[in-house]
Amino acid sequence: MRVLRYTPKQPLGEFVDCLWYFEGSRSTRELALPTGTAELVITLRDEPIRVCSDVADLSGEYFGGAVVSGAQSRYMVLPPAQDVSVVGVHFRPGGATPLLGVPLGQLSDCHVKLEDLWESQANALRDRLIAAGSPAEALEIMERALIARLNRSSAHHPAVAHALRRFTAAPTVARVRDVADATGYSARRFIRLFTDTVGLSPKRFCRILRLQAAVTRLAAGTRVEWAEFAADSGYYDQSHLIREFRAMTGLTPAQYRPVDPGSPNHVAIGA
Repeated sequence: MRVLRYTPKQPLGEFVDCLWYFEGSRSTRELALPTGTAELVITLRDEPIRVCSDVADLSGEYFGGAVVSGAQSRYMVLPPAQDVSVVGVHFRPGGATPLLGVPLGQLSDCHVKLEDLWESQANALRDRLIAAGSPAEALEIMERALIARLNRSSAHHPAVAHALRRFTAAPTVARVRDVADATGYSARRFIRLFTDTVGLSPKRFCRILRLQAAVTRLAAGTRVEWAEFAADSGYYDQSHLIREFRAMTGLTPAQYRPVDPGSPNHVAIGA
């Protein structure tokens, strides 16, 4: 297995958390947990990308050579695969909207072929990535392609930028109503602006931030006292933690086991 990650510099770093390359295989199905962000994946092999909607979906849906996953509110399933070689973009919350060219609210809880958004540019980019001489060169090509799509209008709406700062700074305690009031917009207008940019409503986005805070702590592998853990993670009680965790991951917190500490949002099914 070979994994390479690269954090882009500004101005792209404002919109993209990391570019990554993965080469290896998946011997079993994996749950991919929701992160509140969008993801772009381009395969460098002939086998098309396949994504399953849940654990009961054994056939899945094919997306050709490149797929965009909008912000998800629950897990998806990655099927077993041999000889995987992919380049990916993990966007920051709301960062995909200016780079993909569509409001991310249109891609909520769905996956689309990149060529449906970028037309012929998607296939041209994939050809350049396949021809790259090394994984590092492929990431450089991906970075240049994204930078070329930035323009002066790429910045987040100020109300959305403010909300993202507040929510991410205090994921377990930030209140949507307080943040909306601070923007000066009506609740309806604020929710629409946020959802169009981020792909999730403010309330759902905050639920996923709380989930991610819990996942990060669980992935560390330290001993957990569940009542205290629930309170520290922003849940009313242990029952609330279990309900929310299961609704978004298909697992209870006690069942959570990441494939490895470096991939806390991937869980092997049956592990």
